[in-house]
Amino acid sequence: FWAVDHNDAEWLAEPILAAKRSTALFAPGGTGKSLLALFIAVSLATGTDPFSRRKITPIRVLYLDYEMTDADLAERLENMGYGVTTDLSGLSYALLPSLPGLDTPEGGKAVVRLAQLVEADLVVIDTFGRAVHGDENDADTVRAWYRWTGLHLKHDGRAFLRVDHAGKDITKGQRGTSAKNDDVDIVWQQTLTDDGLKLKATHRRLGWVPAELVVTR
Repeated sequence: FWAVDHNDAEWLAEPILAAKRSTALFAPGGTGKSLLALFIAVSLATGTDPFSRRKITPIRVLYLDYEMTDADLAERLENMGYGVTTDLSGLSYALLPSLPGLDTPEGGKAVVRLAQLVEADLVVIDTFGRAVHGDENDADTVRAWYRWTGLHLKHDGRAFLRVDHAGKDITKGQRGTSAKNDDVDIVWQQTLTDDGLKLKATHRRLGWVPAELVVTR
C-alpha cells in the first residue's frame, strides 16, 4: 500500500477524465454534453488523445446510450471524421439498452458483467435519469445506483462517466438530489462559450484536477 504513490495523477483523458475514478458531467439539455462524452469515448477507443490528438494506447470503452437513435449516432460519428474504415473494435456501444434499472441488484450485475466481458477501462452512462428506475430526484435512488453499480465498477478498477442533466438553475448543480455529488470523485458543470465550452469542477476529491478549463471546438 505505502509503496504506491497515491498522489500521482493518472488520466484517461487529461484534464477531464481520471483513470479508475468516477466522474459526473452535467449541463442543460441541448448543450452538447453527450457529444463531448461520445467524442472522448471514441477518441480513447481508437487510440487518440481527445484534446492533443496525439496517438496513445487505445482503451476499451463500454458506452450505454439511453437517448440516441442509430441515425443520430451515425451522424455524430461521421461529423467527427469516423466512418466505415475506422477500427471501432475498442468501443462496445449499447444503443437504447433494455437493461434493468442500474439502481437495482439485477441492473448492477448486468452492467458489471458487461464491463467484464468487454474488459472495459471506461464505462459511460448517458444519461443517468434514463438508466435508473427510481426517481432520480430521490437520494435513495442515487445511493442504490452506487451500491449496486458504481461501487462495483470502481472496485474493479474501471472508470465511469455519468452524464446528467442540470436542474432549472444550473448554479445549483445536477438535476435532483445533492446526493449525486457524494458518490463521484469529480463533478463537471458544462456551459457553452462562443467557440466551444467551459467546464467547471463543482466538486473534486483529487487535488490534481483543475478547477476549470475551456475547450475550443
